[in-house]
Amino acid sequence: MKQVIRTAIASSLALAATQAVGLAQQIYLNEIYASHSGTDFYEFIELKSAPNRSLDNIVVLIVEGDWSATSNEGTLDRVWDLTGYSTDANGYFLLGDTNLAMGAASMAPDFDIGLQDRLENGTNTFYVVDAGSAANVAALVAANGTDVDPDLDGITIIPTLSTILDSLGLVDGGINQVPPAFPDVVYDSAPIAGPDGVGTGAFLPGGVFRGLDAPNGWCADFLDFNEPGNQFEPRTPKAQNSVCPSAVQIVNYCTAGTTTNGCTATMGFTGTPSLALGPGGFTVTCNGIEGQKNSIIFYSIAGRNTVSWGTSTSFLCVKTPQQRTQSGTTGGTAGLCDGTTSLDFFNYITVVNPGGLGTPFAPGNQAWFQCWFRDPPSPKTTMLSDGLEVTFIP
Repeated sequence: MKQVIRTAIASSLALAATQAVGLAQQIYLNEIYASHSGTDFYEFIELKSAPNRSLDNIVVLIVEGDWSATSNEGTLDRVWDLTGYSTDANGYFLLGDTNLAMGAASMAPDFDIGLQDRLENGTNTFYVVDAGSAANVAALVAANGTDVDPDLDGITIIPTLSTILDSLGLVDGGINQVPPAFPDVVYDSAPIAGPDGVGTGAFLPGGVFRGLDAPNGWCADFLDFNEPGNQFEPRTPKAQNSVCPSAVQIVNYCTAGTTTNGCTATMGFTGTPSLALGPGGFTVTCNGIEGQKNSIIFYSIAGRNTVSWGTSTSFLCVKTPQQRTQSGTTGGTAGLCDGTTSLDFFNYITVVNPGGLGTPFAPGNQAWFQCWFRDPPSPKTTMLSDGLEVTFIP
């Protein structure tokens, strides 16, 4: 496996819905192998749900996200209707290339998607949806090959025809383009996996997988393009995925607001997000806040977000549902940017609120943190920091 810096990924993938409906109703994207060395004969998409679950009205979709001058982005590229099928006795269902059984995976697909090159080697958004009716399934099938985001707002017609059970944007370096160039697009607020490498020269991951299967989060290391690389994190169609690599994955993302006194609050941490450490082992911090303000750190297990905080310069950087933690004051000096706040996270989830959102966490699970604090002259009288994405390790 290449040891390069990788863009960390969101682990939510409708995890909030999972909390409500449970694995019996939920169907997850569990493992995707999109590209390998040579001709792509062995591509697959693995789903995970309850054993022997009917897949009537369940549809797997792919929407093109690579920007091009011919406006291909937003095209519904693949539609696979799974009506009449069901998961196996272990809860797996495999869509894959015809020759998948002949490759290193040695596993015949439950649903044959074609001979080769069915999963494009570029930015795409993958979905598993519940269309709810044969009519909606037919509407999705009819939309294949058409632009499902004609108004270019990043929201497709898919949610109007179905319930999105899970989604994932698998991306290459085009996602890192900045204006006046056009970045690739991931649709319907899907979490993002990739790219492999850094900058606009990064490339599409060979594949992605959830550590020890759904509902655990997606691993921040990826399946490689070649067979030797995969011996360390092997593809496991219709079998339990390996654990995620234990390298610490903590990433700042999103944009902090600037307060009326010019302060920009930044999330940080001390310690290591190892679940074996317990209280005192990992503390989430926020620095650069205005002094003498009320503040609170909150978190989500549902992934990244970028929603304007009223008309202020802040953004809400985590998806709902969110867990508020202990409130406090920032200390420091009023009017200056020397305020801080912190949260001993393992103490919070084991002592203060053991029933908190996401508990008990497991290795490979992720959480997204942000800080809220008072700023009375701002439009909403409050401001927000940037976001912090944390992947927990054993």
